Amino acid sequence: MKKHIFSFIALLFVAHLSWAKDVTPPADIPAYWASVDGKASEELWNAISSRTNYGFATLGYNGLWTAYKKTDVYPADSVGKAGKIWDMYGECDFTYSSDQCGTYNGVCDCYNREHSIPKSWFGGGTSGIGCDIFHLVPTDGKINGTRSNDEFGNVAGTKSYYGNGTGSAGAWSTDKKTIASSAGEEIQGSGNVFEPKDQYKGDFARGYMGTIIKWQLSNMTSGNNFFTGTYTPSGNFGFTKKAVVLMMKWHREDPVSQKEIDRNNGIQETQGNRNPFIDYPYLAEYIWGEHAGETVDMTKLMASTDPDFIPGESDGWRTDTIPPTPPTPVVKYGVTWSANGEELQTDSVEENKPIAALPQEPLSCSTESNIFMGWTDAPISGTMEEAPEPLYHALSDFPEVTEDVTYYAVFAQEAQMGPSLPATYIFDVDNQEGWTCTANRVNNSYWLLDQGKTLVSPAIDLMGLESIVVKMRTYGGTQYDMLQISEETGVLTSIQATAGSTITEYTWNNNLYIAGTSTLTFACSNAAANKGIGIQSVVINATGSSTAYCRYITSCQEPTELEWVETEAPVRKILVGGHMLILRDGHIYNVHGVRVH
Repeated sequence: MKKHIFSFIALLFVAHLSWAKDVTPPADIPAYWASVDGKASEELWNAISSRTNYGFATLGYNGLWTAYKKTDVYPADSVGKAGKIWDMYGECDFTYSSDQCGTYNGVCDCYNREHSIPKSWFGGGTSGIGCDIFHLVPTDGKINGTRSNDEFGNVAGTKSYYGNGTGSAGAWSTDKKTIASSAGEEIQGSGNVFEPKDQYKGDFARGYMGTIIKWQLSNMTSGNNFFTGTYTPSGNFGFTKKAVVLMMKWHREDPVSQKEIDRNNGIQETQGNRNPFIDYPYLAEYIWGEHAGETVDMTKLMASTDPDFIPGESDGWRTDTIPPTPPTPVVKYGVTWSANGEELQTDSVEENKPIAALPQEPLSCSTESNIFMGWTDAPISGTMEEAPEPLYHALSDFPEVTEDVTYYAVFAQEAQMGPSLPATYIFDVDNQEGWTCTANRVNNSYWLLDQGKTLVSPAIDLMGLESIVVKMRTYGGTQYDMLQISEETGVLTSIQATAGSTITEYTWNNNLYIAGTSTLTFACSNAAANKGIGIQSVVINATGSSTAYCRYITSCQEPTELEWVETEAPVRKILVGGHMLILRDGHIYNVHGVRVH
């Protein structure tokens, strides 16, 4: 393959990264949340949390201004407010491009980015959770400043500022039980609280729910009596008792509106993820409400995209008055697995479903010379210069079954080249041999990776890289800094450091196929001068490896006159379209060393 073709593939890969935030909202919300079905309690919590991280790409704090143009403006049919910023505190008529704060003297002067979960509660940062748009909304600057970091609550007396505002806390209860209270149990607030207008209380409650289930931060407990920092049933899944009752009261009394549905779609277009409690409002009842601890049956829940869902009225529970969908006749096809001309097994698979399980890998006729490589649906025999196309390697690779099909086992003879020995590379106070460090030594105990500083390892056989263990801490008050570990072709991983001066140990286990030899570079991706991440020690474990090049055969026979694909040039990895390819000697190869034309 010529160089200009390779450059085009690489550009496609880079372009794919730049488009990662622009994700079109799914047309089929039930399919999007299908992994949640059949779960209960902590398993349900973890399944939802995992899905809320799918597709997420941080906007950064400054990126919120741009996102608000898609997520928080009145629609074109809004009388007198079309295109204006939707301010849930003052309901002022703000223009997107010209009314951003700035300074303000009174209400409706300008709007800013309101942390509805005050940022002092999770450490004061504006990265990570500090710029998650699900709880950061555009609001009037004056009212936002007046609220300060007061908790949400029900004000006992008169509220100021257009029907919302601060005041002394009152008592409240809900007509249904929660995970922390019985139905009708009165909860007494305390101190000064902020109460938004009734039509936005559910919006803020679901914003809180969607935010904590994604981030699950253990340090969201200082300066407030709202969060437990414990995401188990005994910890009320992140909320204190009074917070559970208040959030569920607001969630139940102010159902999901069209505004929230539109904002949820806009957030996925910009930030990449969705809020489950907007898509399925009644799902909150299985975590904090009247069905807490029960197994969720998603067929009983109504999505906010369902034709029968009425924005602002439906609570998301599908009643028995809705007729059930008639069952679809089940069509099944036979899937046969064959190796060496003999049938291994035959399975019955439902139409348009993936294969549920693969048979045990068949053994080759000579375990010293032949290895099992995968399956092909093409009935071929003899030896081949290249792997048959397609060649399936894992369950996720197989297409959905639409007809009777036979899969044939594919074997290959393997040549081993360039073995390396297991090794451990250590950097700490007593050992820096082979490492290059531009960081500043602090208190004779760690090195500060502040602005522009790096730590570079000795050259390592990346194919044998097993794990990286780092002991580190934040420095200079910086919150949620990211330790970035990279090699010559790009970033391997980024690890978020928590706040505080305690040295914490992090282990990254390699799950990538990385060929060749390179150094690893450690840097703080968002460091400022005299602020960043302090490294106490780094331990890199390599198991040793060897590079395999294969000649394919499609039956378990002794191959003859094999011409091995060999090279002395270093090999590098490249990921294109979800497939791992290797660049060497000017050509592109797949992971098995077979040239791709």
